[in-house]
Amino acid sequence: MPTFAYQASDAAGRDVSGSIEAPDRASAVRQLTGRGLQPFQVKEGAAKAPVRGVGKAAAASKPTAKGRTAAEPEPGSGPIKLSGKQLQLFTEELAELLEAGMRLEQALKLMEGKGTAGTHSRIAARLGSLIREGHPFSSALKQASPSFNELFCAVAAAGEAGGSLSESMKRQGMYLAKVRELKSQVAVALIYPGFLGFSAVAVTILFTTFLIPRLSGMMSRMRGGVPKGVQLILDFSAFMRGYWWMLLAGAALLGLLFWVWSGSKKGRPVWDETKLKIPFFGNVLMANFHTQFLETLASLTGGGLPLLKGLELASRISANLFIQKQLVNVIDGVRDGSALSRSLEKTSLFPMNLLEMVRIGEHTGDISGTLRRAADRCGRELEKSLEKLMAMLQPMIILVMAGLVGVMAYMMITIIYDTVATLNSRR
Repeated sequence: MPTFAYQASDAAGRDVSGSIEAPDRASAVRQLTGRGLQPFQVKEGAAKAPVRGVGKAAAASKPTAKGRTAAEPEPGSGPIKLSGKQLQLFTEELAELLEAGMRLEQALKLMEGKGTAGTHSRIAARLGSLIREGHPFSSALKQASPSFNELFCAVAAAGEAGGSLSESMKRQGMYLAKVRELKSQVAVALIYPGFLGFSAVAVTILFTTFLIPRLSGMMSRMRGGVPKGVQLILDFSAFMRGYWWMLLAGAALLGLLFWVWSGSKKGRPVWDETKLKIPFFGNVLMANFHTQFLETLASLTGGGLPLLKGLELASRISANLFIQKQLVNVIDGVRDGSALSRSLEKTSLFPMNLLEMVRIGEHTGDISGTLRRAADRCGRELEKSLEKLMAMLQPMIILVMAGLVGVMAYMMITIIYDTVATLNSRR
């Protein structure tokens, strides 16, 4: 009887591994589930002994199913990288085929032939080849492309072990679509402020390097001297034209020092915590974290992973060290037997309305659905935060541009007034 090596999570969320004898892989999964384990990797681990007299070199030169030797690399075996859009489309297409009743290998074969020698065709061919060699789907994903991150592979492993791979892929496709939509919203919201900021810089450069120097010659011949306000502007323009390289070098040096400090062991935790407290900008960061964390945790727990394992994986979505430290405390609390809502409440990351939703999910037993509804609410809050941020940035940039135009208008009106006064005095 074949022997299957497995990795699973027990009722307490601890990772366990071992081997089990079963007629086939499905029977092995059922036996592990009956023992109260949640398998996330099950593969046949018993290998036939090599034929006597055949060494490693001979075994390595044994042809594979494609006519290659095991020592020869597969053609095009380099890493295949997928963009966010490609990853989403691949996941959605695979989910549709599996939901239609096709087996995984057949679905990948169809996707391989359906492609036009592009990325989807290559990744489907790579996955199909690995699966035919006996690798589980989650393991094949890790080997096929670095674009399938640990969260994606965990969702696939949970769906594969629970017999709901099509549902897991469908849920993952929806999650990837939401993440792309959030990024698109942020990018679109920054287009107009970015254009205004560029215009403000361009107007400043035009004033200080072209217009003000031309006016300074006229104003130097004014009777009674140049007004103090105008003289300050002229001096500032002369300083900018003479020492612009020094200012640019100083700004670059300050930026470099800040970049080094914010990436150091002492500076990064301070900066990660500080930027969450910046008005408006910090609200956007927190809303984005809430949406991605809750949506990821909902996908993982809904796919069959234990809550503790899902928390460990979902805690890695944020690169913010302050957030990661808070989530470690949440994981420790759940591991010690505390409820998820109580563990989240002990941090400073989640508002009370979200905690109440999580608490309701615990009482009703639908924690995955509640987390997804909470993620949807956070997505709406993120949209509102973005709108508020853009509403603040646009007037600020417009005020700066209006100030620059006002300065030029003041100088021109002063010149015109003094010129008229000079002409009148000569009559």
